[in-house]
Amino acid sequence: MKVHSERHPTLYYDDGNVVLSGRTHDGELQYFRVHKSILSRHSPVLADMFSIPPLLATGSRTHFAESYDGVVHVQMPDTAEELISFLTMFYDPLGTAYKRFDPNTPVLIDGALKLAMKYECDALRRRITASLEADWPQTLAQWDARRAEAVILRSEHSLQLTGKVDGLYLDDRLPEPASAIRIASDYGIPSILPAAFYTLALLSTDADWDECRANPGKHLRFGARTARWRLLDKRDLMRLVHGQKLLAAHTRAIGTDIFGLRCQRGVKGCTKARGDCWKYFQENAPNSMDDPLDILHDCMRLDTLFSELPCAACTADIIVMAEKKRRELWRSLPAVFNLQ
Repeated sequence: MKVHSERHPTLYYDDGNVVLSGRTHDGELQYFRVHKSILSRHSPVLADMFSIPPLLATGSRTHFAESYDGVVHVQMPDTAEELISFLTMFYDPLGTAYKRFDPNTPVLIDGALKLAMKYECDALRRRITASLEADWPQTLAQWDARRAEAVILRSEHSLQLTGKVDGLYLDDRLPEPASAIRIASDYGIPSILPAAFYTLALLSTDADWDECRANPGKHLRFGARTARWRLLDKRDLMRLVHGQKLLAAHTRAIGTDIFGLRCQRGVKGCTKARGDCWKYFQENAPNSMDDPLDILHDCMRLDTLFSELPCAACTADIIVMAEKKRRELWRSLPAVFNLQ
């Protein structure tokens, strides 16, 4: 059976001096005409490969045994999709893979990161890692900054009848956690795992990336957040379930450790005011009840949420305690999700 082959529409340069080829997932052969000097500059492995004199055809002093379009042809062991992702990083470094908060970034750069590690392209690997880390906070201050940004984005989308801004749903403008977990686990980028797992823990397993896009008007239009659940393996899911149980325990502890205490100063009505505050959180903030970081954030600004507050001393104690518990929870996320 004849195998269909084609030249890549953009990664095929007339002045290139080597042709690389790889098979697509459909079995088709795809050719990439590129430059040895560019690849050699970034990869010592490819530099060594290109330094080996090519075999000549039998009985010839000028024709290569493996050639295509007049230049040396190297059949790569990598897939065409991986080569596209990898080569694009050298020829289109400012391309779509680096759009901030793009939920497709981990999918787009998976092949590039795999080959960057395989061919020892250390600078490229660091650049890709930095791009991923920029989307996933490593500090509580970074988390709060991204949270504030997400609140603004959600507000923008809520004002649109279609749920779209510039042709995109809210879910298309925020990082997607499951693909981030997959690439971080596969290629050793532990720095982004705590934030990615925490984000995933707030989502329902019914909120599937592919299924929601098959019927976007039902969920995405109203600001639903989704995940590529199919990318997670058993270990990921066990970590997630473990983390969700501990986060639920942290939420319950807010009710007892912060709002369940009696006023030590004996101020009339203070203890009841504490209880009323916690009752309000339970009844009027059902979504954030799964998000102890968010609840504790609100606890730090009680005066902006309630008109009837506990006494001034108790309110100050609540704010201090909430801030402390929030910092402790953030630092414990690697243990919460069994990442250590």
